[in-house]
Amino acid sequence: MKNSICVILIAILASCANDSNSEKIKNLNGYWNIDLVEKSDGSSKEFPFTNHMDFFEVNGNIGTKSRVSPTYDGTFISYGDAVRFVWVDNENQVVLNFESGDQAYSQILRKATKEELELVHEDGTVYYYKAYQSNEEQ
Repeated sequence: MKNSICVILIAILASCANDSNSEKIKNLNGYWNIDLVEKSDGSSKEFPFTNHMDFFEVNGNIGTKSRVSPTYDGTFISYGDAVRFVWVDNENQVVLNFESGDQAYSQILRKATKEELELVHEDGTVYYYKAYQSNEEQ
């Protein structure tokens, strides 16, 4: 009986974690303003205003990240090519594996709500984002 309860509890917890990761991926989609960067040495830099943002688009387990800027008419200008990534659920963490030629890298999707995003780079740098809001939305 105890074993059955343990198995059921583990299954429930595992399904909740997967739902949480699915929600993170869903929330990753969109435009994000970088707010703060914390380096692994403890130093940090705030970005109170920036005209550049990151645009994430995910389809299935494949996605892209683009650097963009808003224009006066509500459209966006893209800077450079989008960087492709594949996301995987690794030990109950969402890991984004970016495919950037010789400079391939990984980031852990630590937090993704509708308002906030946190990415941890493989070198320990943490990127904190706020969801982009157009002037009309503010």
